[in-house]
Amino acid sequence: MEGSRHEQQKQSLSDLIPVIDLAALNGDHIDEFERRRIITEIAHACKTWGAFQLVNHGIQPHVIERARAKACGVFELPNETRWKAKRSPGSLSGYGNGAVIADAVNNEIASEAITFGYPNSEADVIASIFWPRGNPGFSASIDDYNEESHELALKVVRLMVEGLELHGNLAHFQPYLTEHFGVLRINNYPASEHPTRDIGLPPHIDDTLLTIVHQGCEVEGLQVKKDGQWVTVPPRGDVMVVLVAAVCQVITNDNYKAVLHRAVPNRDKARLSMVYSAYPPANIFITAAPEFVSPAHPPLYKPFTWSEYLSGQVTHILNPIDGLQTVEREGETQNQTSESSESSSKLD
Repeated sequence: MEGSRHEQQKQSLSDLIPVIDLAALNGDHIDEFERRRIITEIAHACKTWGAFQLVNHGIQPHVIERARAKACGVFELPNETRWKAKRSPGSLSGYGNGAVIADAVNNEIASEAITFGYPNSEADVIASIFWPRGNPGFSASIDDYNEESHELALKVVRLMVEGLELHGNLAHFQPYLTEHFGVLRINNYPASEHPTRDIGLPPHIDDTLLTIVHQGCEVEGLQVKKDGQWVTVPPRGDVMVVLVAAVCQVITNDNYKAVLHRAVPNRDKARLSMVYSAYPPANIFITAAPEFVSPAHPPLYKPFTWSEYLSGQVTHILNPIDGLQTVEREGETQNQTSESSESSSKLD
């Protein structure tokens, strides 16, 4: 009976993950009342879940399905062929199973990935390695999905910022609305005989600004942590899942919460997810907006640049033992960062 109640509670939490409809923003004439409603829903989700689901998000179904179909072909190649495109140190594009900003190989996780930078995806170079005789449409399908994911990320970041109720003062956030670069990571999680033992991706908080995930419509795998429990995000083909990441938490001084999440393998089916990560500009100081700083609410994190993070001067954005936080923290954020620091730093 105890187990049954626990399963029901997990299911009910899955049903409560916010689903936000952007349809009202897709026409030529946008109703301001509907726009404000959407902004309010997004802001509430960022504060309470650190994650939400988008429907009518604007990425066309044929763009999604074509990219997924072409990506599946990568993971059907022989193992030795896939490793010919191993991601080089410092590169955003290539094959591997480690974090993008780290070594391409991580033997502790039971997944693999092909990554493509944005705006320079190098998809044509990777395609020529995998298919010397050609693979018509591969590069175009990846670049189209990359471009539309980038545009959606910019739209969502703007809505998130407007939800902070800054009364039109967007100066601190302007670079994040116009200049970020990105990485498209397409993950393959093979079916596992030991799904409770094998690790798809360990618990972590994304060290970016924002993450947009397309799970597909069949196989579960993405889980977020809410109120101390792991909650499965239902897979839906028409949904993009938005995950609030660490940089967003820093620049809002904890008004928005980065979400701890993980990927678990499935016993019977392989799973493919397409993940677009929006990164901040490289050389601006990442720090709390002045609107969220006062004598009563000092900045919770020391300023840093993304270049400093990449060079290892900051080893994890939300890990207090690395000295980035300025005051001792309590509560959920502390618990999240402690758990995420046990796994590999700089995971997507």
